[in-house]
Amino acid sequence: MKHIARRKFLSSAIKVGALLPVFNAPVTLLAGQAHENILDADLPGEYIPTALPDRIILTVTEKPATSITINWRTSDTTKDSMVEYLPADAHPKFTSAVNQLKALSRAFNFEKISAINHRVSINDLKPATQYMYRVGNTDNWSEWMQFRTADNTLKKPKLSFIYFGDAQQGIKPLWSRVIRKAYAAMPDAQLILHAGDLVNVANKDQDWGEWFAAGEFIHGTIPSVMTPGNHEYTHEDGKSHLSVYWKQQFLLPQNGPADELLENSSYYTDIQGVRIISLNTQMIEEAPAEACITRQREWLEALLKSNPQKWTCVVMHHPVYSTKKGRDNKKTRTHLKPLFDKYGVDLVLQGHDHAYARGMHKIALTGGGPGDRSGTMYVVSVSGSKMYETEPQSWADTISSHLQIYHLIDIDDQVLSFKAYLATGELLDAFDLIKQKGKPNKLANRHGSL
Repeated sequence: MKHIARRKFLSSAIKVGALLPVFNAPVTLLAGQAHENILDADLPGEYIPTALPDRIILTVTEKPATSITINWRTSDTTKDSMVEYLPADAHPKFTSAVNQLKALSRAFNFEKISAINHRVSINDLKPATQYMYRVGNTDNWSEWMQFRTADNTLKKPKLSFIYFGDAQQGIKPLWSRVIRKAYAAMPDAQLILHAGDLVNVANKDQDWGEWFAAGEFIHGTIPSVMTPGNHEYTHEDGKSHLSVYWKQQFLLPQNGPADELLENSSYYTDIQGVRIISLNTQMIEEAPAEACITRQREWLEALLKSNPQKWTCVVMHHPVYSTKKGRDNKKTRTHLKPLFDKYGVDLVLQGHDHAYARGMHKIALTGGGPGDRSGTMYVVSVSGSKMYETEPQSWADTISSHLQIYHLIDIDDQVLSFKAYLATGELLDAFDLIKQKGKPNKLANRHGSL
């Protein structure tokens, strides 16, 4: 009933999805007056944009060794905005020259929000180098923040990153402790992966305000890889439309399928021996036409077929295998699992089911014999406060429910080490995937129980 009520509520909002294919033109969107009180009529003062830059976030690029994208927001009274950057310097007066780049800025007007979104992609960085930067203008600057570029000279894969399932609800009061605990445990993570449903209501500014507030400087320190979930979509005309905020807040690699509905959501990046792929499963489960599914599937197969990286990780929202009967994403499984099996995808990180589960050795290999098992590890997780009941599933090695969780993943040459931690810091589950020449990955070091 809640799902139906949500769709009914959204049906009278402005049809905004798929209106934002580019960043260059201003956005002015007005929603129905009857629903202002439900959305942002009483917007907390802390989320009203000001001349001081806020919602600063780094997003991954196609070439993370030499480039980074910085996104931020200011009030609509701001004229020019820029980024200043240089190699990180411990001397407060700096010993190197400061570089400046003018931002690409765009007006954003929706509901009661009038703002300007800014972004800069820096493309001339040195690999394996720590940089410092700030954003703003002469009168209003952010603090100086730091990040490190990837190393493109490594002979063997080596990567550390953080993964979160759905934040969605309880974002500032409860998800904040999860992202901060994860950062404290892995402050030198090179990426943060978000498996969709970052917020609960796609076009509610307060939800986005809480998401940025919960992560604070972490968003501006470690590049993010995010894929949209069903809650990043509206359904005002019975079809799925991506949030008006998505493309304005996050510039992600533009190397995905040639389809406007998949732009800025299906993409990939290669980093230190690992290919990380974001898939838009909403445009599989609720695609407006079969052609959209075909484009994403064909793009994925080409990407996997010509993959030079030793490890492959997919992040997406809808699970191939769910944690409770009645929650079953048949389209996602039908279109994606055969490709994961055929090309040996190592790890699939998912959300949506608001529980924790993972499985590999009980899953049959597509097109294989009776005893052939998948070499792909499937993980479902949740990081926010919204929880679902679970029940034992034939595919899963372990299932846990009603727990806020974060994940730390380390890849070192032949071994992928995965650890699931509770929001309070205790280890919940762990496993290793070990590369075997000509064979599926070996699963070792298993912890947890059904």
